[in-house]
Amino acid sequence: MADNFETLFEKRFPKFGVNKSREIFRLIKEISKISQLSDVQVLNSITENNYEAVKNNLLQKRYPKTFHFAKKDSFYLPKYAVNPDFAVDIKKPEGFGFKTVFYEPSAKNTTVFENVKKLFPAAAFTEIESLKSYTAGKDFTLKDYNSRGERLFLVKEKYDFFKKCPCTKNVVNCGYSIMNLGMGCIYDCTYCFLQAYQNIGAIVLPCNIEDYLKEEKLVWQTSEIFNYKRIGSGEFTDSLIFDHITNFSKDIIAFFKKRHDIFFEFKTKSVNIKNLLNCGGQKNIVAAWSVNSQKMCEENELKTPPLAARLSAARECAKAGFSTAFHFDPIIFYDGWKEGYKETIDMIFDTVAPESIKWISLGTLRMPAAQKQVMENRFPKTNILNGEFLLGQDYKLRYAKSLRVEIYKYIAELIKAKKSKAVVYLCMEDENCSR
Repeated sequence: MADNFETLFEKRFPKFGVNKSREIFRLIKEISKISQLSDVQVLNSITENNYEAVKNNLLQKRYPKTFHFAKKDSFYLPKYAVNPDFAVDIKKPEGFGFKTVFYEPSAKNTTVFENVKKLFPAAAFTEIESLKSYTAGKDFTLKDYNSRGERLFLVKEKYDFFKKCPCTKNVVNCGYSIMNLGMGCIYDCTYCFLQAYQNIGAIVLPCNIEDYLKEEKLVWQTSEIFNYKRIGSGEFTDSLIFDHITNFSKDIIAFFKKRHDIFFEFKTKSVNIKNLLNCGGQKNIVAAWSVNSQKMCEENELKTPPLAARLSAARECAKAGFSTAFHFDPIIFYDGWKEGYKETIDMIFDTVAPESIKWISLGTLRMPAAQKQVMENRFPKTNILNGEFLLGQDYKLRYAKSLRVEIYKYIAELIKAKKSKAVVYLCMEDENCSR
């Protein structure tokens, strides 16, 4: 019986030690995936025996475009450990349904609670003291995260009504403030930061929207880009995906229709716009969609509505009086990216009234370093990690700055060619990139 790769690796490099072996093992695994050669073939192609020589050889193969100018400590090489049990079932469900609903006493008998009871009559309802006490000390794995759409927590928010957009140090601040309307999303985008951030295998929704919509609760930031106040939801959950359950949009729209100096943004990939259309819009209320190239939507935005459906929803919202906005975030580098993103921009301006578009944000794919291993486990077949990501001082992985600038310039020029009056800005980039 032939030895497996792990055994052959140990025989080939018996003296490397734990850390050196970890780095070389990972490089071989990544090169194998990109080149479509077997692990053993990549291993057998190595002629060097010295650790530094082996590592440099493999780094040049894995990072051919950045090896010669990137700092050597910017190549992130954590332990390669993939558990097949953590892989996402990528089959698109016809819908979603909560099997278990946990609720705090203060959430009982609220409108949201009653709506959940009507919409999910087969669910088991359990009263808990609090979300914090119930989850304290409980183990959490990616299997729990993968089944989060089966469990719902209904809570009464007491503190975190609004948050300032979590800008990394030294980036240009867009002045955005976040209305914290829950945690979790049932879409499975391969790049989503929540998969490495959220530490509960459930969806969490507040039941007290009325406590958010008070002048004294609103949080502002100064902006280097906009000369008006901007608030939005959609950071820790999709703004509209659960709106048929919560009906939060009705209260939000009514509140901000009276405050013309504030722009409120619903940020979504959903087409759940019934409440928006019934309420009718106003120019300071923005229906915004996250968009990508068709190829990236199909391959990496799993269980989401197709791009064309999102744009149709945006068109309907514009007709109903809402401003619109679009977020190209994350922009993913791949063979054919220019054609792919040009097609999306053409689709936007062919579908949605250009005068309705208030802003367009651009942000290339980036992630906290620890997210890489989470993605490898949940989406073992995704190709977006094949890119040459470099570790920054903030411990996030990004494309090289030269590539990011190239991408931004190209897409900004495409938008400019449409003679759009929308504000185009970069998300999480420093001043050098933003010029």
